[in-house]
Amino acid sequence: MQLKFDTDSTNHARAALILYAMYKSRDKNSPLNGVDTWNRFGSFMRAACLKSRTTAEFVQEFCHKAKIQSVKPKFLSTDEPVIMPETGELIMSDSIKDYRLDIIGDDDLLPLFEREAQYLIMLIRERLQREKMEGEPEYDEEDD
Repeated sequence: MQLKFDTDSTNHARAALILYAMYKSRDKNSPLNGVDTWNRFGSFMRAACLKSRTTAEFVQEFCHKAKIQSVKPKFLSTDEPVIMPETGELIMSDSIKDYRLDIIGDDDLLPLFEREAQYLIMLIRERLQREKMEGEPEYDEEDD
């Protein structure tokens, strides 16, 4: 289990975390709502890969296609303490957000989005199912 995903691969977990956060950050009018959600999700991944040279560009393109206004940092949370980059100090506080910029800046993830999209989607779907079974609360937009 890596970053709350059922995989032993750190890179797959990191890629799935970005996709999970984007999925959970979608608006009510996003095309990622409804019957064809996962078909569209895969299609948006392919389209974003075609237009991207970096992971950050992939995130931007995917959000544009899926009509996601912003990625909410609470969905990037893995319940690990936040480490201050300057000092290496651990911060244990709910008011401090970890934006996971190291993951979004990791361009080694881009080939995973392109070549292993279905596996990443299955990691996300499995986590969502597990959260539903565990009764994790849904978030309001006001929780930001």
